[in-house]
Amino acid sequence: MGKVALRAAGRRALVLGVLALSLCLGRLCAAQAPRSTDGPLAVVTDIEGRVRVLHASRTRELRVLDVLERSDELLLSGAARAEIAFFSDSVRVFQLSGPGRFVLRDDAIASRDGAAGIAVRDLAAQWRTLQLRPGRVARASVALRGASGGGLEVLSPVGAQLDAGALDALRWKSPYGPDAAAWEYAVRLIDPEGRLVLVTRTRETTVALSAQQPWLRERPYLWTVEATADDGRHADVASEFALVDRATEERLLALSGIVEQARAQRTDGRGSAEEVLLAIALDQAGVRSEADRRWRALAGQRPAFAAQGP
Repeated sequence: MGKVALRAAGRRALVLGVLALSLCLGRLCAAQAPRSTDGPLAVVTDIEGRVRVLHASRTRELRVLDVLERSDELLLSGAARAEIAFFSDSVRVFQLSGPGRFVLRDDAIASRDGAAGIAVRDLAAQWRTLQLRPGRVARASVALRGASGGGLEVLSPVGAQLDAGALDALRWKSPYGPDAAAWEYAVRLIDPEGRLVLVTRTRETTVALSAQQPWLRERPYLWTVEATADDGRHADVASEFALVDRATEERLLALSGIVEQARAQRTDGRGSAEEVLLAIALDQAGVRSEADRRWRALAGQRPAFAAQGP
């Protein structure tokens, strides 16, 4: 009987030993498993001079707002410069100076040819909320070209709105004509329940909104403008806007504060990488009007944005 119990205990010990070894090996394999090589890793926030990117054995010119992936190589000619916002275990900005050849890794950008033109600085952890996507991450080229045409055009508010305090007026652009002052506008604002909030007529292209208006969040407001000219011409346009949710508002306002701090620390007048990232964040949240304002400001600070094409 004692021998049988001893043999049973021995078998249990053997089984437990095998399980423990398997667990250890599993943990070791997990620790040594390589990271996925898929997915975007960084976004280009500024460029000077000629910079090319080698991706999947093909080389092309690098542009601001391009998204980069693991193992992409950057080729900087002469005195070229590139600024890359890098998202991995930490959030950092890499400033690369040419000439040189650089490659993206899981947690850094490294030189391939011994070039020393790499400077790094950390970004605030709040920028981790940005979600990089393949291709262009923003619509700056559209914003910088602007809208054209002779029709009646709404200006603001349009789409998602960040701050209720900024909802101070409805603004639009008069149709082109021999005399812009010859237009009269009938304006209506309708709340999410279909009730009329405002009805008025004016010859101006702005109507003030009440500071006491209790705006509802994440609910669409519709406003319309009907234009009638003294010579009988007629045009009309409609648009919607809505306040973002509270969490999005708090996140974007916090990022705006970080941008102000970064701007105060710069002396070259070019604007910071944080300003580019904030414009991207505003675009991703659908706050188009404020994003467009930021893109236009960047065009005046960073030549690569001023030269942005479709």
